Amino acid sequence: MKTMELSTMTAAGYKAEAMTEKCKKAMKRYLASTVKFLLFISPVYPQCTQGMKP
Repeated sequence: MKTMELSTMTAAGYKAEAMTEKCKKAMKRYLASTVKFLLFISPVYPQCTQGMKP
């Protein structure tokens, strides 16, 4: 079994990696909710634009 050396750089690397993973998950959730919102709005949208036309 290998022993792992823990230096400040290694710890910082793991912390940054965890932060990146958190951001990726947050972006995924944001995009999913945006798509759901747009799909929810889409049937109403043509009616809204119809009312705007002169």
